[in-house]
Amino acid sequence: MKTVFSLILKVIALTIILFICFTIAVGVVGIQDGSQTPEQAGATAMALLAVCFLNTLVLAHIILRSRWAGWRLIATVFLVFYGVMTFMSQIESAVFITRLPAGMLPRLFLMGALIAAPFSVLAVLILGKRKADTVSTELNVRLVMPTSEWAWKLAVIALAYLILYFTFGYFIAWRNPAVREYYGGIDEGSFGAVPRNTFWLIPLQILRAIL
Repeated sequence: MKTVFSLILKVIALTIILFICFTIAVGVVGIQDGSQTPEQAGATAMALLAVCFLNTLVLAHIILRSRWAGWRLIATVFLVFYGVMTFMSQIESAVFITRLPAGMLPRLFLMGALIAAPFSVLAVLILGKRKADTVSTELNVRLVMPTSEWAWKLAVIALAYLILYFTFGYFIAWRNPAVREYYGGIDEGSFGAVPRNTFWLIPLQILRAIL
């Protein structure tokens, strides 16, 4: 019970730390929205806090179950966090959005690094994975597979991602006028028109799926 309570406190602390990292990074790169009303700012802060909590839960699970520790684990957590949160999402910004203010895209990449770097270090330290003696010496054979098995599993992953990307994107995200305006697109009127008009997207999304 004491261990569970300690873990809860650590997750809460890391959630607050991640929230602070977001706040500082936004201020450093200078992309805060000064046009929000106090009510809108409060709602945005609560949404960000919820996102920080969910991100912390996922990363804490990865860190605690990891066979690695110390700087090796810190570097891996940074790579995963920055890769998913910033690199993967901003790939689409670079491809889709041609009307971003000058210098905005590099600042978005920088902001992600300013968030992921300190949080990765503090998360590993706070969750007790600083020392190498916490590493399991048991041989991990889970990812030891022949090339053919890697190939069909990655193909299934890519196909599943394509289905999710286009169906979720069209029937949920693309229903929002603000999303269409952000990406500079229009509603084609039917789902069947999406693959025809965005065929060039398929190789990009296959690459993102494999990553």
